[in-house]
Amino acid sequence: MKHEPPSDNAMEREWALQERALRDERLGLDARDDARLQRYRAVARALRQPLDEALPSDFASQVAKEVERHTIDTMRLELYLSWALLSVLAVALLGLVVRYSRLVQAWLSNPWLVALAVCFALPALLGKLPAVNRRRRPG
Repeated sequence: MKHEPPSDNAMEREWALQERALRDERLGLDARDDARLQRYRAVARALRQPLDEALPSDFASQVAKEVERHTIDTMRLELYLSWALLSVLAVALLGLVVRYSRLVQAWLSNPWLVALAVCFALPALLGKLPAVNRRRRPG
């Protein structure tokens, strides 16, 4: 257990005392009269003892199941909220198209605007297509 000692003089003395207590406890050296050293040795002794309560044998699987359940619930909520938002946006778009149908007809009659719309839509659509491995391995 190597840590960088602090820079302050009082902290350095305290650090050295803690390290000495840890070393003395590890080596089983005789106890000294210093009360602070005895307190640090008691802490070091307590840290070396095993825990009273053992974890259940299937603790890791229980934690993994709980995390998976929580993740699935969270993802399901996000999916429902995403669909709700998409529905609201679709209804709003439909309302705008109905309201400004003459303007949409004017845009669709302009070939440059149609080409611009295709330039935005085509990469989005191609990104949704499944990837096809065109290279064949020699067999």
